[in-house]
Amino acid sequence: MVLTFRRLQEEQRPWQAHNFPGRKPYESLLGALEELGELAHAHLKQEQGTRGTAEQHAAAAKDAVADTVIFLSDYCTARGFDFQEAVETTWARVQKRDFRKDPLTGGDSDDPGLALKGAARG
Repeated sequence: MVLTFRRLQEEQRPWQAHNFPGRKPYESLLGALEELGELAHAHLKQEQGTRGTAEQHAAAAKDAVADTVIFLSDYCTARGFDFQEAVETTWARVQKRDFRKDPLTGGDSDDPGLALKGAARG
């Protein structure tokens, strides 16, 4: 079985509704951020060679990556986004970027995220 982002979202929807009814979109976002913190912790401790073996840290990192994706899937569901479509659309744009040729934008001046980032720098 191949688990696509779309299938993950479809399978996750009833599970989430059963286990966490009434959750707000930001809860999934915070969960994803928490998992990124766990990923950073596992990576740091593996680099330092402390608080566990390399194998334990690699397993923790792998788990954190998967948990992050699962939380992001739930965030997309809560916001009404099609996770599969979002990833496919964005990857189609990102893979065309060439930062060696254009270090500022990679040649992608149509990236909606760039407009937001530029506006924030004001």
